[in-house]
Amino acid sequence: MKLSIIVPAHNESANLKLLVPQIDTILSTLNEEYEIIVVDNASTDDTLEILNILKRQFSSVISVFEPKKGFGSAILAGLARSQGDVIGYIHADNQMEAMDIVRIYQKLKLENLDICKATRADRYDGIMRWVISRVYNLLFRAMFHVRLRDINGSPKLFTRNFFYAAHITSRDWFIDPEIIIKAQRRGARMGEVMIHTKPREHGSSQVRATTVLEFLKNMFYYWRQK
Repeated sequence: MKLSIIVPAHNESANLKLLVPQIDTILSTLNEEYEIIVVDNASTDDTLEILNILKRQFSSVISVFEPKKGFGSAILAGLARSQGDVIGYIHADNQMEAMDIVRIYQKLKLENLDICKATRADRYDGIMRWVISRVYNLLFRAMFHVRLRDINGSPKLFTRNFFYAAHITSRDWFIDPEIIIKAQRRGARMGEVMIHTKPREHGSSQVRATTVLEFLKNMFYYWRQK
């Protein structure tokens, strides 16, 4: 298996119907083995029913159920099930293009990187989220001496060797920065690809005001460990 893509999803059935076929279509152009692992993260909508339909339509689709709600919990459940030499994830909100996975994957292979991720050129989350993200990224780069810009940018891909060595443990939204912190401290080769995003058309964001406090707490925890 060459490539495993994880799609963590909490109540994203309307988006999964659009996103998963797009991912399968674009990954099929690589002429390499791949799998799409959709993690039903304690969904209360018709995600299970939609996944059963998608699995019948696409042999590449695998479903995993993760009962403990949390972005990191869903990703870790998918990573545990994955078999690819390169593994990664994309948000289920259908705001990123499936083609971006291929662009990031090709850059990772061409430049022999350990991790490669998206950097969003534009956002459609509102002015407040834009301001919070701007301040967060500036603070993160200052604290951890990271040159990457959009720390939480997705899709995010990395080698299986890096995943095994990094021992990722975050079960909340901090899984993105934890990956970057551990990559930086291990001297991993990192790269980024500029992408354009789309407005969310279905479902609602799971990011809450408490997420900001969660990030700050975790950032200072890892900063004290340096």
